[in-house]
Formats: sequence, structure tokens, C-alpha cells
Amino acid sequence: MRTFLAGAVIAAVATGLVAAAQADERAASAAAASQRVPAVARVWHGKTLRARADEYERYLSTAIAKFPDIPGNLGYQLMRIDGGPDGDAYSEFQVVSYWESLDAIRAYAGDDIRRTHDLPRDKEFLVGMEPYVRNYQLRVHALRP
Repeated sequence: MRTFLAGAVIAAVATGLVAAAQADERAASAAAASQRVPAVARVWHGKTLRARADEYERYLSTAIAKFPDIPGNLGYQLMRIDGGPDGDAYSEFQVVSYWESLDAIRAYAGDDIRRTHDLPRDKEFLVGMEPYVRNYQLRVHALRP
């Protein structure tokens, strides 16, 4: 009986230690995230022929995968819609990148942060290239991890 009780006590202590460690880890992750809440969302939009959309998506994905290496960048999202408002012949892409500040974007994109930062092969793929991006000041950040 003592062996059973000792085992139960050890299991309870171990469970408590694991739960405490997990709570500490969640608190540390939340603290780190709260210190790096993005201040700016930079939104770019482009459109390509649907027949080339898969190829362009691979190209674009490779290019934006470098964002985390840029000082001040806090992450990004890539979105795609096939057959959007301009019809079935096109696919549209939108990239939202998140930044610590407008100054961080300026260091990446140059003094006129409204201008697009075109990729070398964009002219090969994109239809009606847009000259501007939008830099939104984030007012609510409610994404769940």
C-alpha cells in the first residue's frame, strides 16, 4: 500500500511540476509576444494570369520568406484568390507584412514607403502592376497564436 501511495504522490508532484513549467512557458511566450506587437501592416496586391499563378506563387513565396531576416520585420502572410473580381482568367495575391515601425519599413523600402518594392521578375508575371502599397497603422491586434 505504501508503494502505491508513494507512486501516487510522485506522479502528482511530477504532474504539478509539468503544469507549472507549461504555465511558465506560456507566460514567457505571451510576454515576448506583447513586446513585439506589430505597429504597421504593409499591404501589397498583385494580379497574374491564372495559368501562371502557381509559378508566381512559388517565386513570390521564396522572395517573401526572407522577410524575417529584415530588421524590424515581425512576420508576413501570403493570400491568393483564383478567379477574383477581375474574372476567372486571373489570380490575385496579397502580401501583408508586419513591422515594428514606419522607420523599419523605410530602412527596407526606401524613403517613399508608399512605393512598391518590386521583385526582379514581377514584370514577367504581373498584370497591371500597382505602383503603391498601403502602410496601415495597426489599432487592434487580436490574432490568436
